[in-house]
Amino acid sequence: MDDMRAKTYIKKLTIQGFKSFNRKTSIPFLPGMNVITGPNGSGKSNVIDAISFVLGRISAKSLRAGRLKELIFHGSQTKKPAEFASVTIHFDNSKKAFPFDTEEVTITRKINRKGVSVYRLNGRNTTREKILQVLESVWIRPDGHNIIQQGDITQIIEMNPIERREIIDEISGIKEYNEKKEKALRDLEKVDQKLREAQILISQRYEIYKKLEAERNAALKYKELQLKLKILKGSYFLSRKKELNEQLGKVIEKLAKRVEEKKSLEESIYEIEEKLKEKEEVIKEIAKKVVEISKRVEIEKKISELRSKILVKKNEIDMKKAEIERLDRIIDNLESLHEKKLEIEGGMPPAVKAILRMNLRGVYGTVAQLIKTDSKYEIAIEVAAGPHLYDIIVEDEDVASFCIEFLRRERIGRATFIPLNKIRPTTFKNLGLLNKEGVIGIASRLIKYNPKFMPAMEFVFGNTLIVKDLEAAKNVGITKARMVTLDGDLIERSGVMVGGYYVRKHPHTISVDTEKQLENYIQLRKQLRIEIENLEHEVKELEKELKKFGETKETSKMLELDKVRIASEREIDKLREKRRKLNERKINLEIEINRLEMEKERLEKEIEEMNSKLEEFKDMELFEGKSWEIERDIKKIERELEKLGPINFKAIEEFEKIKKEFEEYKEKYEKILKEKESVLKMIEEIENKRKEVFLSALNKISDEFSRIFNKMTGGSGALRLEDPENIESGLIIEANPAGKKLLNIDAMSGGEKSLVALAFLFAIQSFRPSPFYLLDEIDAALDRRNSRKVAQFIKNASKNSQFIVISHNEETIKFADRVYGVTMIDGESKIVALELPK
Repeated sequence: MDDMRAKTYIKKLTIQGFKSFNRKTSIPFLPGMNVITGPNGSGKSNVIDAISFVLGRISAKSLRAGRLKELIFHGSQTKKPAEFASVTIHFDNSKKAFPFDTEEVTITRKINRKGVSVYRLNGRNTTREKILQVLESVWIRPDGHNIIQQGDITQIIEMNPIERREIIDEISGIKEYNEKKEKALRDLEKVDQKLREAQILISQRYEIYKKLEAERNAALKYKELQLKLKILKGSYFLSRKKELNEQLGKVIEKLAKRVEEKKSLEESIYEIEEKLKEKEEVIKEIAKKVVEISKRVEIEKKISELRSKILVKKNEIDMKKAEIERLDRIIDNLESLHEKKLEIEGGMPPAVKAILRMNLRGVYGTVAQLIKTDSKYEIAIEVAAGPHLYDIIVEDEDVASFCIEFLRRERIGRATFIPLNKIRPTTFKNLGLLNKEGVIGIASRLIKYNPKFMPAMEFVFGNTLIVKDLEAAKNVGITKARMVTLDGDLIERSGVMVGGYYVRKHPHTISVDTEKQLENYIQLRKQLRIEIENLEHEVKELEKELKKFGETKETSKMLELDKVRIASEREIDKLREKRRKLNERKINLEIEINRLEMEKERLEKEIEEMNSKLEEFKDMELFEGKSWEIERDIKKIERELEKLGPINFKAIEEFEKIKKEFEEYKEKYEKILKEKESVLKMIEEIENKRKEVFLSALNKISDEFSRIFNKMTGGSGALRLEDPENIESGLIIEANPAGKKLLNIDAMSGGEKSLVALAFLFAIQSFRPSPFYLLDEIDAALDRRNSRKVAQFIKNASKNSQFIVISHNEETIKFADRVYGVTMIDGESKIVALELPK
């Protein structure tokens, strides 16, 4: 990085209508280290793209755009799209680095919406070629290595050794020798013309020779594949037979267990039925005795009726209490769901949870917590909200600032806040679309919320239509509006469509239907409690009436018999329930046994079929493996056989005859090849010189790499070819940070790789110096210590060359001579410059 680069520098950059810079913006730069910083998405990297654009870069992809016209500011919610993009760069020419007498040289590039570029040099229209010639005079190239864009470091890291060596090819200047080599190759072509003339004599024979050779090879290949195919088929049947036998064994074992289990069940059922007979006989006897006693005592009949009524009502009370317990569980679940809606682990970000737990005044909750909707709209509303679902609605920007400062101080994470006093609601303007078939309505009108939150809800949902399905969306027009179907398919205004099976992120979101259910359950529980109170009152009255009757001997006897009857009936109910369950299990077992027997029969038939097929392969040496793998290999060989097409088996014999004749012609032909020796010798000499120039450049860049890497880390490094004798072989980058062993870049950690890649790029820049350097987030993958090393190196290098660095790394910013802050306001980038104290 010598003094030649200090003869000029970028004094100022003026941008208008370029990417996120809508208004005319002038950025003055100083010699030394200039750092541009700001949040992600604010437009920092667009400054680098603007410089690359005005220098004549024509690849839209390298400028991070699909097409050049996409570089023009495309507008925002409050700004109209620009009609053109214009960038002007001002170079200092006080040392007359450029071939002009002016103190300043300006280059302007303007592009309109048709993608047409216009260049101006010092205010006059010119061509791109003229611009490139002027820039070349001060070692500036639009695609030079002095511009390191986002991803360049990663690209160097991910390159294979051959791709890294091609960088040395590009900057070593061996292009001249490549041209000489091409000229020599053209001379070689003239000699080859003579060979072609001689070749006419054997061309016909050669065609026959090659045709027969191909047919002979195809025939041999066909025989070889047929043999392999036969072995594979036999091996498939053998392997399949083994697998079927294993399956059959498992089925037989399982079948035996199920048969034994069925037998055991049948025994248990028989025992239960015997017990039932005994208990039923007991109840019959009790019934007879009760009838006899009842005939003798009429009053006992009245007592029995009262007791029966009491028993019925108590049973009814127990049933209603059980129903209340069930309702209590349902209500508890629904109320818990209502209290904790959207509090899903892994759904709501930790930062949002932390803010909500604080219960701050002025913090109302997330968008998801503050809305309700019918269950049929839940998926559509969730997708319509998109990334805003967990946005926190707050009273004003002061509350938002307090929360953001808290999250930063506590290092919890990030959250998005919507201040009600600042947010501008988005209104849906094209109301005519609401009459289209399949359109349900605007999303903001399909949700319920406190009117206080209207600005925020219109901001999130106001520009989205809810439609029935994709057919309805196409009927409206894909780019007419942002739309969401009831199944959750999203259609952006840009034409981007997102869809498929939608997995709910918020399955616990409570809907209007759920609230109605909750109210119904609470009302039902209340009604049941009233009915229980009435029944209990009726029981008390019946018990009072029962007490009026004195207990007689017959009464006591009936009570005893009644107790035995009730106990027996309960036991009978239990036995019957147990018998029912056992019978159900028996039926299921019989179904499974039937299925297993059918499976057994099927497997036995398949095994028999495999044995029959194996008869054809009994004299072959087969192997066992996984049948699906062998089947895959069979299909592969069958495809190969199909590709071979028709086979000429006579070609095997005919080829040997033609081969002998062709060799005689070939011997004559090869004599002419000697004429090529002198031309090939010349090519060899050119190649040696080419190698010399390449190695010279490689050695210088390697020395620079070692020096720069030592400055940055205290370690050492070197560049070498995989094969030192072959300049077409790959480039190996080796380095050993202080205190570590020498490693290839591909074997290093992520941070070390980034440091080595940076040192490599700085070494290339030193070999082909430039007046300025543009570095876009080269420290993104570095830790604090390595970031400081790189920043210190840039700071030292900036004494002789101008550096413009994109970064939001604190260590880098500390070393800057001037810091430019970039922020995004209403979709438009703004610049604020700050010159730091020395």
